[in-house]
Amino acid sequence: MKHPHATLLICLASASPAIYAEDLATSPVKVLLLSGMNNHDWKATTPALERCLEEGGRFDVTVLEKTSSLSASVLAKYDAVVSNFNTFTDRRSPEKDAGWTGETRRALVNFVKRGKGHVTVHAGSSSFYDWPEYRHLTTGQFKVGQTSHGRQHEFAVKLRPHVITDGMTRFRTIDELWHGTDFHPDARVLATAFSSKESGGSGKDEPVAVAGRFGRGRSFFLVLGHNVRGIRSTGFRQLLRRGSEWAATGRVAPGKVGTLSWRRSRHSLALRVGDQTVWRFQHDPANGKSHFDRLAPVGWPNLVWVRPPDHVWHYGLWFSWKYLNSVNFWEENRETRRAAGWTTSVEVDVRPREDHSARIDSRIHYHLPDVSVKDAVLREARTIVVSPPRSDGSYSIDWSSVFTAGDEDVVFDRTPLPHEKGGKPYGGYAGLSLRMRSLAERRACSTVGPVEFSKQSRFRGRATGFDYSGECEGQTVGVAMLDHPGNREAPSPWYAIRSQVMTFFSPAVICFKPFKLAAGDSFKLRYRVVVHKGRWDSKRLREAHEEFAKEARSKP
Repeated sequence: MKHPHATLLICLASASPAIYAEDLATSPVKVLLLSGMNNHDWKATTPALERCLEEGGRFDVTVLEKTSSLSASVLAKYDAVVSNFNTFTDRRSPEKDAGWTGETRRALVNFVKRGKGHVTVHAGSSSFYDWPEYRHLTTGQFKVGQTSHGRQHEFAVKLRPHVITDGMTRFRTIDELWHGTDFHPDARVLATAFSSKESGGSGKDEPVAVAGRFGRGRSFFLVLGHNVRGIRSTGFRQLLRRGSEWAATGRVAPGKVGTLSWRRSRHSLALRVGDQTVWRFQHDPANGKSHFDRLAPVGWPNLVWVRPPDHVWHYGLWFSWKYLNSVNFWEENRETRRAAGWTTSVEVDVRPREDHSARIDSRIHYHLPDVSVKDAVLREARTIVVSPPRSDGSYSIDWSSVFTAGDEDVVFDRTPLPHEKGGKPYGGYAGLSLRMRSLAERRACSTVGPVEFSKQSRFRGRATGFDYSGECEGQTVGVAMLDHPGNREAPSPWYAIRSQVMTFFSPAVICFKPFKLAAGDSFKLRYRVVVHKGRWDSKRLREAHEEFAKEARSKP
């Protein structure tokens, strides 16, 4: 287990309301993570819990699988114990309780009573039913004949005031939701979730996080975390880290209300909140086309997939034409990482702002094979403006490009559509594109209505806006794209894929037909991309497009 290392951030502003994240502390909290026995899949969940704690930059974690070796001398090195261990399968045979002797039990009790911390994750408290004091130590247990749960499903977690939850907002997760948990009378409820009868629950709010005192020490019980999917939930991770810090130290380090900051390198710009990257723009000429390789609502998981094995020329959120004068600018050679047609960024001007918006201007030249660098068949002047994050963690990216033909006419084309000569089931793609990571419960809609995909997992249709959403690490998130009313072919043709391995969509301006740009002529494309939490329906999409169009009408 490595000690966390602080990283240098270029900070242009400080706090941002309604955003929360961990800040690095000067000395790590030393945690002993108990594992090695559980009626759940501890071999998968223990590494996930270890990563969750360490990625916050606050904890130094040691995993102990042989818990019978626990002793006062072992515990003396640590500030808190986090339990992902139980003896639930042996609850009727106390003598088989993992070899814990009376001395082992006393060592743990004294460790917490004298001022240290104890944290329990999910079924980690379901042990030692012959040991009443253990229920007080853990603040609660799964009690046979009383505690139960329905099917795993998505639900909202509501938070109550406490130093652990300070600065956090309610979140959604997919997990196992217990009802009838046997909590100690002194336990203080910090978070609840509604256990619906439709999912097999109790029909009322059930505690999912509690805290309590044990002597001079502290206990925190996070009932969530049934499996790795639940542990990946951003809200779960925040609660576990904050609850563990409180259990270990009696406080949560200041600076938890989120601090946005810039991280900049020679070829990238990233907006961060705590240890999470909200978005990152890459423009390294040695690393393919310029692109966003990180996009997420603030505090939520990354949504994009860069260079996936099936299509290594996919770059998260990026722009590429398919054919210019019959030369392929899209697909790249897997070894050389270059397409037949190639692009150069002549100039890139990246400007982060104090309000945590940013502007990126670049000039891009498109070259045919065996043509001088100076001779560009097409030139692009691109401006990208990223808004500051809103209070709900969403933000928008306004993408504008002016294309000008060089000394010869330029024909913009794509793989033919299925009904055309030489057509393919996958024909029609080109332009601004988004390749999303694997999502569960995927849904797409346009400003016209819900999207229905073909038997070939494709959608092609016109609309002023398109939204793709799904579940990612237990969170429901999405990305919307809006078409500018002044674009060619407006309302835009959309090309989208919903296959087993691919979640992709694009306002593919040449989807339905190619076009020719005369030498020296220009045209402009403008789009707005909105990264958001939850799902958007057609009404919400139409409202966002009307706002975008209104702004467009007010500008020359």
